[in-house]
Amino acid sequence: TELNIAVLSPTLEPHGTVRSPRRARIVGVALELYYTKISQLPVDSKIEFCEFCRIWAGEDGDVYKDGENGEMGLPGLGESEGEIEEKKEKGKEGRINLPWELLQPMLRILGHCLMGPDKSKELHEAACCACRSLYARSLHDINPKAILATGSLLRLVNMTSDLDNFDHTDIPQTNLIAL
Repeated sequence: TELNIAVLSPTLEPHGTVRSPRRARIVGVALELYYTKISQLPVDSKIEFCEFCRIWAGEDGDVYKDGENGEMGLPGLGESEGEIEEKKEKGKEGRINLPWELLQPMLRILGHCLMGPDKSKELHEAACCACRSLYARSLHDINPKAILATGSLLRLVNMTSDLDNFDHTDIPQTNLIAL
């Protein structure tokens, strides 16, 4: 039989040991491979991945749920100091480092879960929760790339929810006359 050799990532050279800076890249390559087959994966697997993303972020993203006006909510409104601290400690149990090599494929997968052909409400909610948690984490870490990427995903979710509420039978009111 012939050997089938494929290059998964040019940055991964064979080494005797795995050093900690390379771990994120290795997991990132695994997530990129997961993304290549994501359309064939069951919805339950995608929901579990969204839950892992929420846990890995280690932040409570529920404070960034949209208000009635589509604006980002302010954290901690209506909660006592003890409740806020309790939520912070509870959320940081599974927190991991999120370098860009790991975050980028995670966001690709979450983007598919949000905008992909699966119209599962449970998957959409899990992906929204994961994006909010990652957004909170990127704000906490002050990571500009991550803030921009996760914020864009959240804005995309808001735009699609506005389109879902759009009534195509309404007659638009304008001041222009078409001849």
